[in-house]
Amino acid sequence: MNILVSPFSGGTFYFRSDSTLIRQLTDFYIPDYVSGISAVPVLCFRCERSGKSIPERFALRFLGPFSCGIILKAALNRDIVPDADIIFAGNALDYSTIIPYDLISFDRLHDSISASKPFTLKINGIESKKIESCPQIPELCRRFAAISRYCSVRTGDIIAFELASPVPIDRDTRLTAHFGMGNTISITVK
Repeated sequence: MNILVSPFSGGTFYFRSDSTLIRQLTDFYIPDYVSGISAVPVLCFRCERSGKSIPERFALRFLGPFSCGIILKAALNRDIVPDADIIFAGNALDYSTIIPYDLISFDRLHDSISASKPFTLKINGIESKKIESCPQIPELCRRFAAISRYCSVRTGDIIAFELASPVPIDRDTRLTAHFGMGNTISITVK
């Protein structure tokens, strides 16, 4: 299984290893080679079929059940991590892709994030990000097609779309994400 991420700031995609995926996490311990952590809210889909170079008009056939989640991004200590390992080590941080077990049917996509049911990211109880709308279907299709241009997608892969810019997280911080019908992710970064 691959985790392919479409960045919020632009660019086509980047990979995260499957060792980064965790469904439930209470404590995240920052490794010694990491100088800083940030959290990125994401919208994740399970890929329903395999393919490559998928045109935008067929992308919806590949996007299956979804959930919101969080990706923890690492700023690495360059005194410890060699330059040749920076990209890999930054995207291979164990247990740094948090997606809940319960996936939601695709037909409920636009009912899950709205002004009345926002995707909120809180740091120590204080709201840091508030997302009040889902990306539009044409945008999701465009971003998915861009990923599939360069690499094959397989049934069961996770396709994650970043929804906002990263939020810096300090040690001993409580990070909470709430979305949809009462789904919550809660982590203490140590």
